[in-house]
Amino acid sequence: MLDQSMVVIGAGPLPELLMRGACTTLAEAFGVPLSTIAVGESPQSFLADLHRDGPRLVRLAGDSGRVAVDGSCWIDALGAWRAPTLLLATPLADGAIPGVVPAYLALCQSRRVPLIGLIQIGGAWRLSERRRDGLPWSGWMADQGNEGLDALVTVLQRQLRR
Repeated sequence: MLDQSMVVIGAGPLPELLMRGACTTLAEAFGVPLSTIAVGESPQSFLADLHRDGPRLVRLAGDSGRVAVDGSCWIDALGAWRAPTLLLATPLADGAIPGVVPAYLALCQSRRVPLIGLIQIGGAWRLSERRRDGLPWSGWMADQGNEGLDALVTVLQRQLRR
């Protein structure tokens, strides 16, 4: 169970069905409702009410690093509002992590986004390779089903208590 809301973003624009499925699974595992907001919506008005209705998981659909016509950017707003955030990433077909993942991680860090975790969705979980890439992985979850979920939720709950 969560005692605060969290926003889930992708490292780049992730496939819609993959992200929706992962967020649904995470929300069920944490026992909280899931809501979705598109990157085209105003981050300021949404984040002002993030914690109003109790803990929930919020899926941000689209590229959170994109700068809107009005100059706003979701990653900037997540950092400014100190919104707890999960970053989801998918591996390439060969199992390697694409360069967009460390780039998004660096962007989040530079904007002071409070990252709760970095999660690999799908592909094979190769712990030795994930350690070698030097990124702060929280764990892995299957793109379908619940494989890897229990261990991931345990790690995320521990990271939330910090």
